Amino acid sequence: MITKELLREEVASRRKSENRQSVESKSIEITSRVINLLPFIKAKSVMCYMDFKNEVITRYIIHHCFEHGKRVVLPLVDKTDGLKRIVPYEIMDEKRDVAPGMLGILEPRKDRAKSFNREEIDVVIVPGVAFDLCKNRLGYGAGLYDRFLSSVNNNCTKIGIAFEFQIYDAVPLEEHDIPLDFLVTEERII
Repeated sequence: MITKELLREEVASRRKSENRQSVESKSIEITSRVINLLPFIKAKSVMCYMDFKNEVITRYIIHHCFEHGKRVVLPLVDKTDGLKRIVPYEIMDEKRDVAPGMLGILEPRKDRAKSFNREEIDVVIVPGVAFDLCKNRLGYGAGLYDRFLSSVNNNCTKIGIAFEFQIYDAVPLEEHDIPLDFLVTEERII
């Protein structure tokens, strides 16, 4: 099996080579599939992430949530005690309530957004580098989402979104890795 490092390099190279028009059209298709999943339709609160460097564009999902009265929650990477961890914050305005954070990725502004109880999150849209057919994910290596997903309520639906080229037969796993409930690409739902 390919190593985590090589897999991350391979996918990063592929993502970098995607043109903006392709990323946008695929992201719209992925959004269409996500918003029609029953757990998403029923959700009152959705935690999403702000895309970065040719990831699936998440603003389409975020806009849909606002338009349909869902509470929108974004992750803030907190490192006050030396350990990086995700803290969920609810935003009311996608433009005014966020600012560049770690690595330039948009995050909630503490002065505008409000802390959100992770137990109340109905759906989490999960980023990743690569995924497999068993709905396992390979993240960016910091363990942020694995730690976070292990702390949400058991009824929270975990949805990974990715481009089809990010799907592999298997990805390297560790004991602490949390599988997803759904994996959505521009071509299918797994």
